[in-house]
Amino acid sequence: MIKRIRESLLLQLLCIILIILLMFTGSLIISQNFIYEISCANSESLSNYLMEQIDDSLSFHKDRLRYQASYFFRYPGSSELGKQDSQNEQTLESQLQPLFAQITSQSRDVVAMMVFDKNMYEVAHLGRSASLPAERRYLRTDEDFDAGQYLSNDYDYSYAYYYPIFTTSDGKAVQTGMCVFIMEHWIIDGNIRNILTDHAAAVMLSDSNTPVLAMYTGDWDHNDMTMEEMRHDPDYIFKEGEWDSGIKVATAVCISANTEGSGRIRILVSLGYSVTILLLLMLLGFSYFNMARPINQITEFINRAIRHPDDRLNMNRVDDIGIVAASLDKMLDDNQKMIEELKAGKITLYETRLARQKMEILAYRNQINPHFLYNTLSCMRDMALIHDEDDIADMAMALSDIFRYAVKGSNIVTFRDEVQYMEKYASIINYRFSGKISIVTEIADEVLDKPAIRFLLQPLVENSVFHGLEESLDPGVVSTRVSMKDDRIEIEVKDNGVGMDEDTLEAVREMISNPGESASIGLSNIVQRLRLFYDDDYKITVDSEEGEGTTIVISLPDHIKK
Repeated sequence: MIKRIRESLLLQLLCIILIILLMFTGSLIISQNFIYEISCANSESLSNYLMEQIDDSLSFHKDRLRYQASYFFRYPGSSELGKQDSQNEQTLESQLQPLFAQITSQSRDVVAMMVFDKNMYEVAHLGRSASLPAERRYLRTDEDFDAGQYLSNDYDYSYAYYYPIFTTSDGKAVQTGMCVFIMEHWIIDGNIRNILTDHAAAVMLSDSNTPVLAMYTGDWDHNDMTMEEMRHDPDYIFKEGEWDSGIKVATAVCISANTEGSGRIRILVSLGYSVTILLLLMLLGFSYFNMARPINQITEFINRAIRHPDDRLNMNRVDDIGIVAASLDKMLDDNQKMIEELKAGKITLYETRLARQKMEILAYRNQINPHFLYNTLSCMRDMALIHDEDDIADMAMALSDIFRYAVKGSNIVTFRDEVQYMEKYASIINYRFSGKISIVTEIADEVLDKPAIRFLLQPLVENSVFHGLEESLDPGVVSTRVSMKDDRIEIEVKDNGVGMDEDTLEAVREMISNPGESASIGLSNIVQRLRLFYDDDYKITVDSEEGEGTTIVISLPDHIKK
C-alpha cells in the first residue's frame, strides 16, 4: 500500500486530504470540549456569585432590622416588659408607636411588630394582625430569621426577624423579652429577582417547614423544570446552602444556556465542516483531471517514444504541464539533431583531446622556465661581480629575489615577508631613478607576524611611484606605515607627488566602490583581492590634493576570513 501511495500523486493528495480532515475533526472536538469546560467554569462562577449576592441581600435586611431594634430597646421602657397588665401594654405600645411608624416609613416591607416578655406573653403589638405558630412560639436568646405564614388572612408567606431584648441588672445582662418584626416577602424576593436579571439560572427559597417558599428563574427557556429535576440534570450547576437557622437557598445554573450562541456556533462549525469536505473533493477532482491524468499520459508517451522516436505529444495547453509537454517535444527534436551531430562531434572530440595534451606539455615546459630564469639572473650577478659592477650584481640579485617571491605558491604570507619584498623593490627603484625617488617602510613589531595577502603593499607603492612621483621633476618620497589601531591593522601609503584633481580623485573612489573585471592591475586588483579574502570587513580611503600628493589608508582585521 505504501509503495502504491509513493508511486501515485493522486493517492498522496488523497492522504493529505484525509490528514487535513482528521486534524480538522480533532480540532473541532478539542474546541467543543474546551468551550464546554469554559462554560462549566463560568456557570460555577455564576452560581457562587448568585449565592453571595443572595446572602448579602438577606444579611442586609437582617443588619438593618438589628440596627433599628437595638435603637428601640435602648429605650428605658424595655425594663417594664415583665409587668403584665393592660395599662403597661398600652403605655409600651404608645411609646413604640412613633418609632414603629418611622421604621415602616423607611422599610415598607415591615408590616407588624410584636413584643414578648421572657414568658412569651405578648406585651405589645403594632401594625397588621399577625401571630406566631405554636411550633415557633418560644423565647430566642439569639437573633433569628425565618419564613412562614405569620400574617392573618394572608395565605402567602412572610419573613420574621427575632431580636432578643436584654436589660442590665446589678451589672449583668438579663433577658427581659423578645421582639419579632414581620416583613412581607416582596422586597427581599424582588432583590433576588434583580440579582437573577437575565441569567440562565433559578433560585429557590425554603425552610424546615415549607419545602418551597419561592422559586425564581432568569429569562431563559427552562421548560418549567423543578429544582429537584435541575439538581439531577448534568446540564446544571446545583448548589444549596443555609442562611441562618431557618432559610435555605438553592441555586441552579444552566451550563448550555449560559454559553452565548453555542447552538449557532455548532451549526456554523458543521456547515464549515461540510463546505470544507466539498472543497477538498473538488480539489481532488481538479488534481486528477488537470494533473494526475496528463502526467500519466506523458509517462506513457515517454515509454512509447523509445520505440517511435518521431512521435510528439502536441498538447494544446498553456499551463505548467503544457510547458513541460512542449519542453519534452523540443527536447526530442534537439535529441534528434544531437544524434545527427554526434558523428561529426567524434572527430572534434579527438582533436580536442590532442589539444589538451599539447597544453599539458606546454604547462610542464613553463614550470621549467622559472628555474632557467633563476639560473640566468645568478649568472648575470656572477659576471657583474667579476667585472666589479657591484650595482649591476645587487640589482640582478634583487630582481632574482623578487621573481622568486612572485612565483611563490601560497597567496597568504606575513607582513614580515611583504616588508622584505618591499626592500628588494625599493633597491631596484633607487637604481632605476638614480636615487631621485626614495621608498621608506615603517612597520610596528606586533604586526610583523600577522597574516597578509601576497603583493598587498607593492602595488600601492608602485601606484605612488609611477602616477605620483615619476612625472614630478623634484625628488620624491613614498612612505609606507603599517601599525595596529585598536584591534585592526592600518596601512598608510603616502607620497609627495603631483596628486590628483577632483574629477580624477572621484573616479578613483568610484573604482574602489565598484571595481570592474576589466580594470587594470593596481588599486582595482587590490580591492578585488581584499573582497575575496576579507568579505566586506575592510575600508579604503583615498585623499589627494593637486600638487601636494596622495594618501591611501587601508583598514583590515588582524586575521584573514577566507
